Amino acid sequence: MLIFLYGEDSFRSNQKLSELKNKFLQSDKFGSGLSVFDFGEKNVSAQKLLDVLEMPNLLAPKRLAIAKRIVGSTEAEEILEYLEKNKKEILEEKDLVVVFWEEGVPKKSAKLAKFLETNSKKQNFEKFEGLKLSQWVVKRVKEISDKSGITKPALDKLLAYAGSDMYVLDREIQKLVNYKDGLIKDGDVDLLVKANVNTNIFNTIDALAGNNKKMALKLLHQHLEKGDDPFYIFSMFIYQFRNLIKVADLKDSGMNENQISKVAKLHPFVVKKSLGQIRNFPLEKLRNIYSELARADAEIKTGKIDIKLALDKFIVEL
Repeated sequence: MLIFLYGEDSFRSNQKLSELKNKFLQSDKFGSGLSVFDFGEKNVSAQKLLDVLEMPNLLAPKRLAIAKRIVGSTEAEEILEYLEKNKKEILEEKDLVVVFWEEGVPKKSAKLAKFLETNSKKQNFEKFEGLKLSQWVVKRVKEISDKSGITKPALDKLLAYAGSDMYVLDREIQKLVNYKDGLIKDGDVDLLVKANVNTNIFNTIDALAGNNKKMALKLLHQHLEKGDDPFYIFSMFIYQFRNLIKVADLKDSGMNENQISKVAKLHPFVVKKSLGQIRNFPLEKLRNIYSELARADAEIKTGKIDIKLALDKFIVEL
């Protein structure tokens, strides 16, 4: 049997891989039939995997072979040749399971990926967004402790603070569950979860919306003093103002908060914050601001202006 795990969400694909391995080890406690090869590391050859596929393990009738990051490696062609030649036997072999795990989505031109797409039990772990991401957080909280739960305000705040990176989210969820034996509230999130740069940019834009440039500059320099990348901060200004234009445009077309969230593919928390901010930003002004950001971006990339100076100038001249 062949299994192919891949996708943008490497956290969940890794979870699935661990689940398959742990299930196998329940019947093979010493792991004598388990072989793991990571072709992203040095000195891992195709021959090592082929040795496992060709030679049965006398100590363990059932075998599980895991091949990680092989599709884009130099060893892929040799493995593909073997699989094509022995396809019938491998697919019908009940005591041998070969799991191919890829971090991300393989290139469409990759021949081994094409073979696996057609001849394996495949699973594409797409990145969760919006409602699916919220549902996953609620489920994950319960998985860690069935005594725990999370309120809607706390859930929204957690997603806004931690973003959609599943590794970061899982770490923060475990921290919250370990701290709070029961229902997690938004105050717990404020106490334990460090807001990322993306969320703090909201506060800077709030200050700009209120024409409080002094506060906006203070918040900006707090980022810089902490060592946050100025290029990333600038990109987040572009990202947030682009979102504001989307939200303003959809609101003007008559959509409500939920409809905007769905069409714009933005978290409800982000939409709610954006709707509050656009009260002080007419759509035409937002478009002018975005044009200024585009112009500044071009000047930064051509070396006409220093990135930190560009950030200061953007706030002062807004």
